[in-house]
Amino acid sequence: MSIEETIWEYKGVCFPRDLTMETLDVLPDFQIRDDDIVVATFPKTGTNWLVEIVAKILQAVGITDRSGENFISPGPLELKLPTRPHPGYVTQAETPSPRLMITHLPIEFQPKGISKPQNKVKILVPMRNPKDTVVSLYHFGNKVMELTGVRLTDNIPFDAFAQNFLNGKVPYGPYEDHVLGWWQMRDDPHFLFLKYEDMKKDLLSAVKAIVAFLEVDLDESTIKGIAEASTFNNMKADMDNSKIAERQAIARKGVIGDWKNMFSQELSEAFDTWYEKKFSGTGITFDFE
Repeated sequence: MSIEETIWEYKGVCFPRDLTMETLDVLPDFQIRDDDIVVATFPKTGTNWLVEIVAKILQAVGITDRSGENFISPGPLELKLPTRPHPGYVTQAETPSPRLMITHLPIEFQPKGISKPQNKVKILVPMRNPKDTVVSLYHFGNKVMELTGVRLTDNIPFDAFAQNFLNGKVPYGPYEDHVLGWWQMRDDPHFLFLKYEDMKKDLLSAVKAIVAFLEVDLDESTIKGIAEASTFNNMKADMDNSKIAERQAIARKGVIGDWKNMFSQELSEAFDTWYEKKFSGTGITFDFE
């Protein structure tokens, strides 16, 4: 199976095969509630990490007793996971509030209540440097294939997959259009943008920022406890033992600069040229190590 057979393209975006045209048609009218919290990401940029942190915060203030795994079990709004009978939005429509939902869709395909949020809707958007993102996406795709039999990234050499990434021919690609589409909302108070690399370097500050964004009150010791419980090593243990097969594939290394173990000098230079062309002047800068 080639990479082209694992995705399909519509309006310049590549979608995984488990995402249907029917879903894209109905999602814009999916009802977003006033107390919804949404984590909107390009895949492999911190989705599950952020869900775990938000869930722990909601538990600490007594809003819910649901775990991060429970929140995330329906899968992304737009996707029917191999282990689920319906796309995420079908399950979420019947889920009582509060809802903590995830989505990988570009902003232009989102429910109106996410692309143009009103009232108290909260949307968190993590971002990760593209070199580490492509490495993580490559390994994730191969791991999911082992666990579920579903081939996401195809068993191709990494350099070929990385070139597909640069060309936008990966699930939810092009990466740059996805990231910049959300980034246009950076001045909207309904959105909080977080960089994966910043969270790795100072998780406590990130948790404090999320607490403030969610407009909840927690004391310093509770916030520190959430940050400690949300370190990569602690969360990897939970995910590796998840009852959800796809979730077992999520946590691998969780480091900044792992791309150096996969990239040739030539590939690194190609990414640097692409990155400068796509992101120069946008206000987005990433740490690569």
